Amino acid sequence: MMLDKYFRRPVLYDFIISIIIGVILLLTFNNGLFNLPKDERSLSMTSDLANVGLTSAGFILTLLTVLITFKSSSNINKNNYSEDESLFDLFFASELYFTTVRILKNCIKSLISISVIGYALKLGLPKEYLKFVFFYNVIGLIIIAMTLYRCLLILTKILKMQK
Repeated sequence: MMLDKYFRRPVLYDFIISIIIGVILLLTFNNGLFNLPKDERSLSMTSDLANVGLTSAGFILTLLTVLITFKSSSNINKNNYSEDESLFDLFFASELYFTTVRILKNCIKSLISISVIGYALKLGLPKEYLKFVFFYNVIGLIIIAMTLYRCLLILTKILKMQK
């Protein structure tokens, strides 16, 4: 299944897809097909994206903390479980739990990276390169959207287990 391939290396795919779209936009800009927004507006958007990234990372960190807390209170492991155990206990004893934790940790890393890079660009980019902040914003927005969508997919799977 395509999602299984995506979940093996989601951060890599997120960055590849966003960079490809960013390069396509850069090429269309160089061909004069659209105009860039003013530098001030792009810098404002960079701050907004960094704030969204850090806020989202906080929510995902909270979810990860809840999962780890529930795992620590689970008494079973993959060597000793029975059919009578709850689905969540079985989830915590399975390899799927560790995959979920790994994916959520990578989501946090990805969101924090986008935020830190955004603030660094805003602080240190020379004035003559400010027009390129727009392309960073597009890449950052795509990565944030894909990361949040990935978390939503994981939450949906966890909620389906409750039925």
